[in-house]
Amino acid sequence: MSEKTNLTIKLEKNVRDEFGTLCNQIGITMASALNAFIKQAVRQQEMSFSLRDSNGFLPEEADELRRRIADAKAGRLVEHDLIEVD
Repeated sequence: MSEKTNLTIKLEKNVRDEFGTLCNQIGITMASALNAFIKQAVRQQEMSFSLRDSNGFLPEEADELRRRIADAKAGRLVEHDLIEVD
């Protein structure tokens, strides 16, 4: 059996609690989930996870939406004619 070592990480409490709940729902420990993720990353030489927020937007998409909302609130709107395509 290979030699084991400890890994200590810091998480926001709510993230840790939500991750713990998810792991419990699928029947594995948090340590097992992290071990599986790390082993897969090493084996495949890549990490696969989504950067989308809880609304399904990528960071740059969310930034653009926030900018457009701020523009709308500030009255910086441009009216366009509707173009219908058959």
